[in-house]
Amino acid sequence: MRKARHCIVVALLAGLVATWAGCTNTQPPARWWDQETSPEIIKPGMFDSKPADGRRFYFDFYNEQVIHANVKVGTVFMGDSITQLWELDAYFKPTDGVILNRGISGDLASIMARRFEADVIQLHPRNVVILAGTNDVARMLEADQSDSEIIQEVTTSVERMILDAQEADIHVLVCSILPTNDDNRHHEGKKRILPWINKNLEELCSQHGAVWVDCASAMVDEAGNLRKDLADDGLHPHWKGYEIMADILRQTATKNLLWL
Repeated sequence: MRKARHCIVVALLAGLVATWAGCTNTQPPARWWDQETSPEIIKPGMFDSKPADGRRFYFDFYNEQVIHANVKVGTVFMGDSITQLWELDAYFKPTDGVILNRGISGDLASIMARRFEADVIQLHPRNVVILAGTNDVARMLEADQSDSEIIQEVTTSVERMILDAQEADIHVLVCSILPTNDDNRHHEGKKRILPWINKNLEELCSQHGAVWVDCASAMVDEAGNLRKDLADDGLHPHWKGYEIMADILRQTATKNLLWL
């Protein structure tokens, strides 16, 4: 009798598990490395349990939870450390769906374009805010690449994100790359190159119907450098800089009938 009851319980549990599985999306969430990846990005041990560059995996755990919990996403912020350090909850109140920060310190626009499917598109946000390019400029300056190569690399990477987002019916807001000042060791090269990249990005927005968010113009001094009172290291804005950026982003979004 005891064995018979045990068999019945096991059968019932098996049935429940099968029913639950049938009601659950069994498709695994997209991960950033599923996308096209160039050889120089793959590093030894990257796909081990302790990858050489673990930060690239950082948001996959978060994304899986958002997807499986069916969380409604209003806006995703895609970027590098300037985005990562932006305490979005202090400046924005979600209107319809959560606001998610997908900034990674040190990230490049070229890498963001590769992780865009995993960290933005599969979350089905209403909007994406893109702020990218300053690290590409620094890295490529150190590699002695030409100004034209740097400008083209960043422009192409951001355009790829714009087009991918629009194909997924996501509204796109592109922020100008922030200026630097002489507290930042790459300032001389960035001061020369960033205005050209921002000009290209503004033209991309006009061409593709994305929204251009010009924070840079409001954060420079008379010499065209990042105001000293807005950052402590010549690169990353502190609260006062982020306050300016948030005000401009809100105003620009509202003007274009978008709500974060």
